Amino acid sequence: MLTLATAIEEPWLKELFPDDYYEARGVLYDEQAKRVVARKEKRFRDLVLETKGNSEDVPMNEAAALLTREVLAGRIVIEAWDASVEQWIVRVNRLAEWFPELEVNVLTEADRGTLIEQICFGETSARAVKEKAVMPVLRDWLTAEQLAVIDDYLPEKLTMGNGRKAKLTYHKEGPPIMSARIQELFGVEGKFTIGHGRVPVKFEVLAPNHRAIQVTDDLTSFWRDMYPKVKAELSRRYPRHEWR
Repeated sequence: MLTLATAIEEPWLKELFPDDYYEARGVLYDEQAKRVVARKEKRFRDLVLETKGNSEDVPMNEAAALLTREVLAGRIVIEAWDASVEQWIVRVNRLAEWFPELEVNVLTEADRGTLIEQICFGETSARAVKEKAVMPVLRDWLTAEQLAVIDDYLPEKLTMGNGRKAKLTYHKEGPPIMSARIQELFGVEGKFTIGHGRVPVKFEVLAPNHRAIQVTDDLTSFWRDMYPKVKAELSRRYPRHEWR
């Protein structure tokens, strides 16, 4: 006679209810282990009888999709995806906008997810994804011909008339901005363009403390109209700096 304490053997379930006994397989991101795992469950109806998991039998495309979801949600940070990468993306999109004859494909938010998935492909752990290189995948977005001209048309730095180089910052809208301290601009006059003369550049003139004091597209007018006032004010604050 069976009692409430009688153990139920798994083979009995298979024999008596063969249609209600099954195995379920799936892939998921284990938040505690910080990795994608393949999980196999033995089930009787809604009752889980046994669970096994490992990261060796994970399909790479499913792992990449799950890791991409974690990256886009901000739970995994790819260390090499920094401000320089974001600038590169903006440069690509402005290259497409300003030079349509180059037939550059705009890199959309949806494309960003696709690129992240390519970066994640082949990995199963958050740690491995964090250490992945980014630029090799992003550079593949452009053809060899487009790669050959992006630094020429939209450079990261611009050589000024006094021989100094200044960093260019690109934005989703508006012209590129070249930032430099006022002492670094001595001897620089006029207006600047890039992209073989098709893209005007604005200057962000910085005080010695690197705070912006003026944004202009014409340094000649800045020296004539604004510099005397700027010099009178800032030379008292920063007497050790050069003031011409």
